[in-house]
Amino acid sequence: MTDNLPFVLATPADDYACGRYRVSDPFAALVGSGLVDGVNFPYFLDDAVLRDLNPDVVIVQRVLEHEQIDRLERYRRVGCGRIVFDLDDLLTITPRDNKCTRRFHTDVADRLSRAMSLCDRLVFSTDSLSDHFTHADKVVCQNSLPDSPWGNLRVSCRLGDKPRIGWAGSAGHLGDLKLLYKVVPALADLVDWVFMGQIPQVIARHCAEVHPLVPIDQYPQRLADLGLDLAVAPLQSHPYNDAKSSLRLLELGACGYPVICSDVDAFAVQLPVHRCSDDPADWIEAIRGAIADRAALAAWGDRMRADVLGHWLLSGRVGHWFNAWCSPR
Repeated sequence: MTDNLPFVLATPADDYACGRYRVSDPFAALVGSGLVDGVNFPYFLDDAVLRDLNPDVVIVQRVLEHEQIDRLERYRRVGCGRIVFDLDDLLTITPRDNKCTRRFHTDVADRLSRAMSLCDRLVFSTDSLSDHFTHADKVVCQNSLPDSPWGNLRVSCRLGDKPRIGWAGSAGHLGDLKLLYKVVPALADLVDWVFMGQIPQVIARHCAEVHPLVPIDQYPQRLADLGLDLAVAPLQSHPYNDAKSSLRLLELGACGYPVICSDVDAFAVQLPVHRCSDDPADWIEAIRGAIADRAALAAWGDRMRADVLGHWLLSGRVGHWFNAWCSPR
C-alpha cells in the first residue's frame, strides 16, 4: 500500500466486456498512472481480509445475487471506505427478444434497489441510464477503450472488388438485427456482407462470410481482421437500448471502419457516423451512397479512427475515472 494514494478494492462482476471496460481496465489504468493503489479481486472478501486491506474505496458492479448483497451489508458493517456501485445496463427494462433477458431475476429491480442503498455513490455509463435511478450521490463516467489493444490494432487493407459491409455482436442483439432483414438481401448483389456472431438464417443466407464470436481477448484484432469497408450498427428504439453507451461505435472506429448506425440516444456521441431511421429504405439509400465512392469511404474510416484514438482511449480519460471513484461529491 502506497502512502497518500487512495487504496481501491475493485470487484468486477465478470471477466467479460462489462467487467473489463467498467472496472478492471479503469482500475489498471489508474494504478498505472500512479493515481491510486489497490487490488482487483473477482469475489467479495471475508471480514478479516477486508479489515487488513482497509480500502479507502470499494468498487462493486452489478450486485444482484442475495449472497452478494448480504456480503455488501457486511462490508458496510465492517466499516470499509466509500462503496461505489457501477452499472452499465438498464437491467430493469429489457427487450423481450434480447436473449439475455431470461438470465435476469424477475425481482431484479428490488435486488438492485437493496444493493444500491448500501452504497455511497452510483456510477453509470450514460446520462440516460442514470436518469432511471435515484440516489443522493450519482455520477456518469462514459465508457472508453483501453489503449492496449485498441490503440494499436493491425488494421486490414480494404482491397476487395466488392465493398465489404459488416456487423459484429452477441446473441443479445438479435432483436436489433431485425432492422436489417430487408436491407441485407436488397444489397447482396452489390456488396459482400460479413457478419461476426450469432445471426438468424434470414440474414446468414445472403452473407459472403459469417464468423463465430471469439473470446474477449481475441475480439479486438478479429474485429479489425474482418477488413470492412463499412460497418453497420443497428439498434432498436427501446429504453434498454436508449440507456446503453456508444461502445460499439468506439470499437468499430478504432478499427478504422466508417459506420452507419441507428439514430438513437445511445449513439449520440461526437463521432463522424451516419445515422439512419428505422426505415429500411433509409439504410439502403445511405449504404448505396457510401459505397459509391470507395476513396471517400476509406477517408471516412480514417477520420473515425483518428477521432476514437484521439478522444476515447482510456489513457486520456483516467481523470474522469479518478473523479468518479475517488473524488468527493
